[in-house]
Amino acid sequence: MRLALAGAILLLGTSLCAGEFVAQESDFQCLLEGKQVTGKSFFVFSKNKRKLRRAMHVARLDRPRKHYPVGTILQLFPFEAMVKRGGRFNPDGDGWEFFRLSVSAEGTHIIARGGAEVANFAGSCQNCHAAARAFDFVCEGHAVQSLPIPPDIIRALQHDPRCPPAP
Repeated sequence: MRLALAGAILLLGTSLCAGEFVAQESDFQCLLEGKQVTGKSFFVFSKNKRKLRRAMHVARLDRPRKHYPVGTILQLFPFEAMVKRGGRFNPDGDGWEFFRLSVSAEGTHIIARGGAEVANFAGSCQNCHAAARAFDFVCEGHAVQSLPIPPDIIRALQHDPRCPPAP
């Protein structure tokens, strides 16, 4: 009886954690290798092809109450990312984990990761994205005010040393 109970608890604990994705430095690749939705500046990544298709669908729809699948990585710039971690991680941020990254031709180093405590020049990433809570914390493309940065500056900031040189 005790063995069956211990097995059930172990199985329950494993299934609760199965819905979580914990990003590693190797998950962050050349920005331009991500998928981009027409009319959006951010790039979408997922190792799972089905989840990548779903994430692209959510980005194209751009409707409230549509959620990105666990394992989705969104990046506007190479030095920042948000990852749909899921599970019980960051319920105030709808399961998103925010990252500050250092990138070089050699790869990616995670400088900071977490929820509301991760910040950039504009302040807390999560607090800024909270204005887009109805859009799963993704700001670009709807009534939520996006970054006040002109498109040519965004493109310049998207230069990524991890990308292979253009031929």
